[in-house]
Amino acid sequence: MSIKYRLLQNKIKSSKNYGKYYAHTVKSGEVTLEEIERMIEQSCTAKASDVRLVVRELFDSIRHYMQAGYVVKLGDLGRFYISVKSVCVDDPKTFRADKHLSGFKCNYTPSGHRYKPGTGSLAHRVHRDLLDGCEAEETNLL
Repeated sequence: MSIKYRLLQNKIKSSKNYGKYYAHTVKSGEVTLEEIERMIEQSCTAKASDVRLVVRELFDSIRHYMQAGYVVKLGDLGRFYISVKSVCVDDPKTFRADKHLSGFKCNYTPSGHRYKPGTGSLAHRVHRDLLDGCEAEETNLL
């Protein structure tokens, strides 16, 4: 399998890349939790209902720890954490949570590791394990 993409032209006149073409991902669709449950059921001895129960408990546990301020590390999947969004103020003494906090954001960082120095152009970059084996293929689909 591969990730599908098509070429689009940048039509933003104020952009330095105006008129140039770039690759845009074409999504294959969506997969529901039920479809993932059935796939897991076919590849192991757990029933879809067992998978659903574990996923529900996993969600509740992740939410509990994230809302308590923890970074939740899920092995090869990655890390999840909550950050706050706020309005900037000139003086920290004038900051009021009820006035300047504007919401929360859920952050996800896939697991990975940094390449070691001395690995050429890859030095200090991060290799994301979820991308192992990923390939791209141009398509004409919208």
